[in-house]
Amino acid sequence: MTNEDRTLFTLEERLKMAAEPQATSPEAAARLVQRLSGVHTAYLFCGSANSGIMEGLTGEFWDCLEENLVHYGGFCHSFRLAIERDDDVLRGLSSGRLTLEPPDPYRPVWSVRTSNALVLLGLLLLDHAKGRMRYRNIYHCTRMSLKQYLDALVDLSFQKDGTPDEDRAESFWIWRETFLKDNDGAWSLKEALAQILRRYIAAWQEFDHLDHILRCMGALSCYLEQEEAGRTLPQEEEDRIRRFREALCRYGSDLEGWELVDQDKRYLDPRGYYFSLAYEYPEDVPDPGSENTAPGTLRSRIFLSERDYSPDALRKLAEKSPSQDLRELLEKSISEERLAHAMREINMAVMNLYMLFVEPYLRMGEYHYERHLE
Repeated sequence: MTNEDRTLFTLEERLKMAAEPQATSPEAAARLVQRLSGVHTAYLFCGSANSGIMEGLTGEFWDCLEENLVHYGGFCHSFRLAIERDDDVLRGLSSGRLTLEPPDPYRPVWSVRTSNALVLLGLLLLDHAKGRMRYRNIYHCTRMSLKQYLDALVDLSFQKDGTPDEDRAESFWIWRETFLKDNDGAWSLKEALAQILRRYIAAWQEFDHLDHILRCMGALSCYLEQEEAGRTLPQEEEDRIRRFREALCRYGSDLEGWELVDQDKRYLDPRGYYFSLAYEYPEDVPDPGSENTAPGTLRSRIFLSERDYSPDALRKLAEKSPSQDLRELLEKSISEERLAHAMREINMAVMNLYMLFVEPYLRMGEYHYERHLE
């Protein structure tokens, strides 16, 4: 195409071309991936709030990465160290044994902290893909087609001493084929990333709904303890409220910042008020792929909590509820099949984020990091 031909394009055609995947060839795709690997980590975060949250999740490993932390490829090693702390899943990946089934089907395959860190990484990269962070090397890499990106990762990442590392390449290839069955290779990487996060959020809402009910139950328990401390309650009810509060603390309920409103309604009918509040779950999580979603909107809203989500644990907690209505609502919301399916979806989303944006970058220029990680 000559420069003269380009001048004939209308503005609409130029905008359409600009929105299409950016890599014009396999070689161009490889260069974009290499540039992402070498991007200064500060450009990834583009803000102290993002950096602060990530440091809280993986920061304990940053010191041992030393100067290599400053590049994206080196920063990815903090995820590897976090996962190795969790269990042997990473070693299973390296040997070609992919599994998304943890011993407890209601817990993440990796720790909650590691899972949340990978979700945060996905959100940051999606903001870059939308052009929100204005750093071109990350932006252009996340705009190429999904298949181009995956092909470039295979060519660049899975080598050892200059020769192909067949075990690692085979493991990645198995995952790649499975991933492409559910995701169109012609999508931009931005579209694929948004779809991963959509599926994660849809699954996460199953657990957030339960958390919402438990927060309302906990708020009622706090109210009854504080407002009725000077009154005489039946001993059985006092014991149930106390046991519920103790159990809720063990399950990691976070009641701090739970704003209690409509004081008059709570005073007249606190159980009815909190039941109504628990019944109205606010499903207002924005679409991560929407261009109208401001950067940081989802940053801290879609993290898993450390709660024990096993149905048995939740039912035992329900038994101690200070309200029969709330207890029945919680019990009705507990579905072993739905919860297990939702956790599989969460594990799949987190695994896909790891395989797309962490695992391949551990291989690129690995010799730079080995002496610091041994």
